[in-house]
Amino acid sequence: MVNDVLQPQRCTLYAHTAMMLDSHHVCPESWWRAAGVPVASPLTELCPTCHYDTHVAIDGLVRGLDISLVRLRCQGLARQAMVIAAANGLTPAVTL
Repeated sequence: MVNDVLQPQRCTLYAHTAMMLDSHHVCPESWWRAAGVPVASPLTELCPTCHYDTHVAIDGLVRGLDISLVRLRCQGLARQAMVIAAANGLTPAVTL
């Protein structure tokens, strides 16, 4: 807010703006908790659409589905989640 006027926020994934951003763990917090280890995932600020599209892509990868129609940067974050999970011995599971 600037001078009592709400300001759009810039989504870190694409160069668009939204009035609200979500802090998103690149590697889902639920995977860390299921493993019983502290969450050590980087965070990124995403608009709600990019946030949920990334979750859809993650779940698609977990289920072995074709995610090629999901926006490319959301696919990229989903793949990054899988890399982080593998590097930390986490078991990917659906998130939605």
